[in-house]
Amino acid sequence: MAGRAAHLEAVRRRSQPRLSYYWWSPEGETAVTAATVSQRPYRASFIHAFYNWLDRLPIPDWLFIVLLVPAVGIAQHLVAWNRGMLSPGEINYDLGTAGIYLTPAFLLGIYVLKGAPKALDEYRPLLDVTDEAYADLKYRFVTIPSGLGTLFFLIGAAMGAAQGFSDMAVAPAVDYAFPQMRIGMIWMIGSGVFFLLGYQVARQLRQIGAFYAMPDRIDPFNRRPLYGFSRYTATLGVIVFVVFLLSFADPTAYAAYSNAALIAYFSVFVVPTLLVFYLPLAGAHRRLATEKDQLLQEVNSQIATIVARIRSAAFEHKDYQDIGGLRSVLSTLREEAQAIQDLSTWPWRRGTFTGLLSALLLPVVLLLIREVITRLLGS
Repeated sequence: MAGRAAHLEAVRRRSQPRLSYYWWSPEGETAVTAATVSQRPYRASFIHAFYNWLDRLPIPDWLFIVLLVPAVGIAQHLVAWNRGMLSPGEINYDLGTAGIYLTPAFLLGIYVLKGAPKALDEYRPLLDVTDEAYADLKYRFVTIPSGLGTLFFLIGAAMGAAQGFSDMAVAPAVDYAFPQMRIGMIWMIGSGVFFLLGYQVARQLRQIGAFYAMPDRIDPFNRRPLYGFSRYTATLGVIVFVVFLLSFADPTAYAAYSNAALIAYFSVFVVPTLLVFYLPLAGAHRRLATEKDQLLQEVNSQIATIVARIRSAAFEHKDYQDIGGLRSVLSTLREEAQAIQDLSTWPWRRGTFTGLLSALLLPVVLLLIREVITRLLGS
């Protein structure tokens, strides 16, 4: 009887409609809402199904993606040994590390799909909308549209294929011992997923600016709901920059470049990374600055009123009894004005921007130090 009951329960669950909205809860599992497929604003990209599958694995999703690196390396070595391109047991560095160029895009996807809903949930107290309207906003913010998402994936895959065949023409033959994996999986899929997620990040950066414009008022004394987006964009900037750093996994890739050229190379990526962090938050900064100015104007107007009353009592009416109380009010107002003046109008926690800047400039500083040491030793 127990086995039959379990079977009937499994059949009942399979027969129920799929209601997943394809966004992620803070615990990392796929959230379920009351929205049916027909009520969704648009169809979700295929990439969400892949990450939902990752989420159901018995191991962490990030670990599975990291394990792709040795898996790809082993597969390529097995083919190279079988075809006699390497001696049995011989290890080739390029074959072993080729998977590194595949994993960053998938790791970026984990953060884009898990970090975005957390940031929006932190901002929820400032959105004066119904739960249904918020569910719609969240779906549009987190879910990649199928049509344009697929288009960007195909564009990236095509560019990856072109780059792969171009590299194949000049690279050592052993690098492409398994060309189907090297071009199809590493170049095409890696580039396609990166383009797809790049499109999603661009969508989200634009939407963050729109979210900041929605509240009637943003309280400069309570900036906590704003921190989620600033943390999200800062982390995105660091992840994208790390992707560029991974190109140094190949020690021969930049062997012909001078330190000055490498410094210029990294410096080029610092500015757009900072823009990814700042531009979506600029609207919140302007609103906080406006709110701060209004508060200061109100307090300064009250201060002017109290000062006028003190002067009137002291010099016109010669009434000194109320001056002590007025002076206490004036002192309180001045303290309030100073507290407002000290408020930050940047929508991020103290240390967020400096931490991001330090992470971006660290490679440049290390290259500068290496350049100085090289010149000192050369002289």
